[in-house]
Amino acid sequence: MKVSTTKNKQNYIIQSCSILFLLCVWFFLSLHFPSILIASPMETLLALKGMVESGELQNQLVLSATRMMIGFMIGMSIAIIFGLLAGRFSVVYEAFRPIISLILGIPPIIIVVLTMVWFGTGALVPIVVIAVLVFPTFFLNTAEGWRNIDQQLLEMATVYNSSPFHTLKNIILPGLTVPIFTAISLAVGAAVRVGIMAELLGSDSGIGFSLALARINIDTAKVFAWTIVSILIIIAIDHLVISPMKKVVLKWDIKEG
Repeated sequence: MKVSTTKNKQNYIIQSCSILFLLCVWFFLSLHFPSILIASPMETLLALKGMVESGELQNQLVLSATRMMIGFMIGMSIAIIFGLLAGRFSVVYEAFRPIISLILGIPPIIIVVLTMVWFGTGALVPIVVIAVLVFPTFFLNTAEGWRNIDQQLLEMATVYNSSPFHTLKNIILPGLTVPIFTAISLAVGAAVRVGIMAELLGSDSGIGFSLALARINIDTAKVFAWTIVSILIIIAIDHLVISPMKKVVLKWDIKEG
């Protein structure tokens, strides 16, 4: 326990030194370049303070978070449904392989542009883009998770007339928990980045739109402020959502194992 605690402290010290080094580099660059190119840390903090006081940060954050959550849930739900079918029936898996390859092969920016062509600009663009781009991750993980479930256990459940609920709770869910959690941990960060990009190009509100507006107005400090907000969102999700979920899932997986 002491060894683990000491190692955690060392990791925090190393990470803190790394962040401090980046801040020093940022400050050094801001001294040697005009603020229109690189805003200083202080200018960025002042811009962030102004965004908070005006309510812009809170309003745009809520809008973006809502869209990201809706798009994420839609993409995840559809992918899990078809992933279960693909895991159960090989014909479904083979039918979806070209679709998955197509989505994975298209750069996200093209999907954003196509969505803008089909649906115009607005809140629907980031929702659709996120749903499409998280689909392959959840589909593949769910399908592979189902395939890796011990088929003998499923056959035994059928032989002993186990209820669907009992089979779902004791065989299927434990087998799918880790793959789906892995998909969540992989897709969340991507959803935030893609969502902001979609808003930047094809929406009239949200973090991405505010970032684009700051760029048009040559407000570099605000651009830096929104960039930091975007990074902090991903860090917060990782520490407040993904890490606690990981601990629960690992404990459950150990118990089930």
